[in-house]
Amino acid sequence: MTLQNGLKVVHKTHGVGEIIGTESMDFGGVSQEFYRLRILATGMEVKFPVNSSAALIRSLATEAEIESMKSILGEPAKIYSMVWNRRKKELTDKLKTGSILDAAEVVRDLRNKDDGKELSFGEKEVLEKATEKLVNEVSAALSYTAEKSIELIDSTALPASVD
Repeated sequence: MTLQNGLKVVHKTHGVGEIIGTESMDFGGVSQEFYRLRILATGMEVKFPVNSSAALIRSLATEAEIESMKSILGEPAKIYSMVWNRRKKELTDKLKTGSILDAAEVVRDLRNKDDGKELSFGEKEVLEKATEKLVNEVSAALSYTAEKSIELIDSTALPASVD
């Protein structure tokens, strides 16, 4: 897959970015070609080998995937029976896949958590990261402002339960 300058893609670890060029680098006398990707949320530049790009990046979400994301956000939370540190690892691993649908599941499960307890600091941190991933990708895919993306996400999530 050849990536053109200016193309917006999703890096599985760093999120939405824009291809800004290629660069050759030598390692032990062997030259290797790298893509340069500017992460939109942070401005950070990431380089990754051209030959491993399929494993590290993907196209922005399609409208169908965004509809699936909205559907996931409107579902009840998954019930976890494990202790928080295991649950945090599972949710964090979902975020590392780079999938907008996995990030939507994390947002849904933490927003709609109904165990009578307030979210812990760690849960709030994971929720913030997952929400940021959704907002950044929806914004890039639909050419929305961050505020409009947040409205879309908030409007599809289940209302918080009132005790």
